[in-house]
Amino acid sequence: MSHVVVIGAGVVGLASALELLRDGHAVTIVEPAVPGDEQSASYGNGTLLNPSSVIPMSSPGLWKKVPGYLMDPLGPLTIRWSYLPRLLPWLRRFVQAGSTPDKVAATGRALRPLLADAPALHRKLADEAGVGDLITQHGVLFVYPDRAAFAAEALSWRVRRDNGVKWLELDQDELRQREP
Repeated sequence: MSHVVVIGAGVVGLASALELLRDGHAVTIVEPAVPGDEQSASYGNGTLLNPSSVIPMSSPGLWKKVPGYLMDPLGPLTIRWSYLPRLLPWLRRFVQAGSTPDKVAATGRALRPLLADAPALHRKLADEAGVGDLITQHGVLFVYPDRAAFAAEALSWRVRRDNGVKWLELDQDELRQREP
């Protein structure tokens, strides 16, 4: 039996520690804050278990959107400009990783087995921890302002379809009936 140290008590750290314990290892978890606190890594992103999330962050044409992201103080990308020279090699690899539809499709195929059973596996972990009621299933809703915006995401929807994701398209009236 070995002793393993797990850094972080977020959902990944705790699930890893649990599996290590089941495998017979002694485990120490190192967490600088209160596990599950608002400052913890899993606090804000541990709420959506989505098997349709097979779309990588990098996609063709993303580089064209970067200036707008950087100009928006609430946008999805912030760069400490003094760090940019050190960051450029990583940014180049990131953009290249999703630079073609074939690369996006390959990433989707790689992500599918990691995500396919996520809701059931998380439910099992939550049940074991006595908090199974925290896992609920309501589906995922993607809303577009118009048909053109939906069509602009055709690659993403093709990759989802190719990886077994099924969906239902709703018109404006049907959407309002489901989500007033």
